Amino acid sequence: MNKYERCLWVVGTFIDHGDMSLKELNERFRDYSLNYDGEEIPPRTFDRDRRYIALTFQIDIDYDPRIRKYHLANPEEVRENSLYKYLLGSIHVNNLSTLALRHREKIMLQEIPTGVEFLHIILDAIDKGKTVCFDYVSYYAKDRVFSYEVIPCFVRMFEHRWYLVCEYLDHSQTRVLALERMRGLSIGEKPCQPSPDITPRLFYRDCFGIIRDNKQPEEIVLKVYGHQVDYIRSTPIHASQKEIETTGEYALFQYYVRPSYDFIQRLLWHRENIEVIRPASLRDEMGKLLRRMLERYEKAPGR
Repeated sequence: MNKYERCLWVVGTFIDHGDMSLKELNERFRDYSLNYDGEEIPPRTFDRDRRYIALTFQIDIDYDPRIRKYHLANPEEVRENSLYKYLLGSIHVNNLSTLALRHREKIMLQEIPTGVEFLHIILDAIDKGKTVCFDYVSYYAKDRVFSYEVIPCFVRMFEHRWYLVCEYLDHSQTRVLALERMRGLSIGEKPCQPSPDITPRLFYRDCFGIIRDNKQPEEIVLKVYGHQVDYIRSTPIHASQKEIETTGEYALFQYYVRPSYDFIQRLLWHRENIEVIRPASLRDEMGKLLRRMLERYEKAPGR
């Protein structure tokens, strides 16, 4: 086990179990499935690991002399950060690796996110402040190959696909491109820095999904029926979700979000269990879409 894996395990263990002494941490470390030799973390190594964690993950592990235990200084920030959740989730999966292989016929997984093999190159380019170069084939123009040299701003995963949000070299336009459609990806020679407002938080503010169109965010109210209410409560559609009315048959949920293509796709995913109450423009758009779908089913199936 390398230092990165060990330090990520340390953070995850403090998240799962709270305050611990080094002795208590080592008791768990000896039982960790990837600690094949049953090693312990010596005090000096743990001090170096704490400095590494603070520098690499921006997570502080402090010592409380009153109870003689260590604790995370900012556990809520770690729990709420999507990247930390992703990385810590991988540790839990790794911890199950031996059992998973032993019972591989009992486990059914989704495919890994596409384009993951290009992540290291793109993040390396961002780290070095360089452009990236690649050929690209769009789903909407499969007979053409586009050649790009762009400024990489950040990457995002959505619906098991990785995307690169990037800018043209003159900062005139922003593109969102799927990593799986790239070919011959390499780091360019030109130094570059993205525009300061092209960050995950600002670029996707009030958005749902990967498509950021020209629609403005607005208040949206959905009526959710039956058992789907509990599902929406436990798995919010968007971070702005608020439950504003509840009855025995339905609940009303309010959002502040752009009614984008991806947002409408998610509403359709819930089938007949969701109804758009307002705005009227989105309700009309959903009605027209559903009528067009119904027209196809009212005809005899084509060959």
